[in-house]
Amino acid sequence: MKEIKLTVSCEKPITLQKFLMEKKGVSRRLLTKLKRLENGITRNGRTIRSIDLVENGDVIILRPGDDRSLDAAASLSVPIAFENDAVVIFDKPGGMPVHPSVRHQGDTLGNYFAALYPGLTFRAVNRLDKDTSGLCVVAKDAYSARLLQNNCTKTYFAVVHGITPPHGTIDAPIARQQKSIITRCIRADGQRAVTHYSQLCSGEKYSLLQISLETGRTHQIRVHFAHIGHPLAGDDLYGGSREDINRQALHCGAVEFTDPETNKLLIVRSSFPDDIKNLFKEKNSMEKIASFQVDHTKFGIGMYISRIDGDIITYDVRMVKPNGGVYISNPSLHTIEHLFATYARNSSFGKNIIYVGPMGCRTGFYLLTRDMTHKDAICLVRDAYRFISDYTGEIPGCTEVECGNYLEHDLESARKDVLPILEKLENYSPEMLDYSWHFTNEQ
Repeated sequence: MKEIKLTVSCEKPITLQKFLMEKKGVSRRLLTKLKRLENGITRNGRTIRSIDLVENGDVIILRPGDDRSLDAAASLSVPIAFENDAVVIFDKPGGMPVHPSVRHQGDTLGNYFAALYPGLTFRAVNRLDKDTSGLCVVAKDAYSARLLQNNCTKTYFAVVHGITPPHGTIDAPIARQQKSIITRCIRADGQRAVTHYSQLCSGEKYSLLQISLETGRTHQIRVHFAHIGHPLAGDDLYGGSREDINRQALHCGAVEFTDPETNKLLIVRSSFPDDIKNLFKEKNSMEKIASFQVDHTKFGIGMYISRIDGDIITYDVRMVKPNGGVYISNPSLHTIEHLFATYARNSSFGKNIIYVGPMGCRTGFYLLTRDMTHKDAICLVRDAYRFISDYTGEIPGCTEVECGNYLEHDLESARKDVLPILEKLENYSPEMLDYSWHFTNEQ
């Protein structure tokens, strides 16, 4: 039987009910269930009532009892992206339903969960359509499910028909289409729905988008992009073509949540599946955004998307204004390169970084990433430069093996040189990575 262990942390004694419901987010329904079970709630090993007082340091154990389980399907296989005692995050393939239905019995993510965790109820925190791939968060108990329900931020990626604006917001109400239990539509009497997007790259046929939602309506992303004339590739229910992919090209690529066990903020990521990667390979002429297509003298200190090759994104991290007559010394660049690499390798994004190196014009750095959101890339650069500005130790990795004959570095200058861009990045947002944003907002 699963147990949930909670340690009381409070200055003054409070009732158990107040501790559980106000401090720990336990629902009234779960509390009522626990009260009816033998040893459903104990304090320091002894049964306790909800009206009894608890004190700092008391250990409360919740035993919700046996849960209802779906039929197990051990023959299925779904990768697990993250797991602890409170939650498991599956990397669901396209084509697999999350929940059983009339047409799908025994072939769902819920059935696979039942095989892995006999006796536990399947509690999906975010529900993906059958043909949507990516991360699906499942709580292992009612308490964790309640904590995660409004505490899980998802980042989606979609390939849509046509060339979208660089970024935008779709605010259009969604309702169920009359005489259909599946199809949704835009209608004035529908529920408010808001979708934000940024274009990562585009080509003759498609645009690759990064998407975040303010609301969570059924088919929201699919309906919204069809509404503005850019249906998802493969989504024939809403006007997309299956010429290059046989499902809607939609993938949940990142989830951010507070871990119910540790109360720490966690980010879990998923790479694009092959059928989506194939849509923006060379054969489909997806545009490679080249930094030489813009006049860099019009842009100052900042971070910009320079180029996109499939799932690899190159960022220009400009520390001084190009052709502005001020340059960073080679010893300072060399120092920043080593310290940035040291920080990045030891960060949670280490596996997502392909390359970091100085620009030949001595104005900043190139950063190449894979399977990393724009928001995370900005955070990484900002945090790395903050690390450099405070660093006082030896420069790691400055050996003849790694650096050849060039061993010169200058920590004092490096700490000063990162300060202007560090200040700039404090309030940087993903849309500011697009050169066109600066033309619109700063000219």
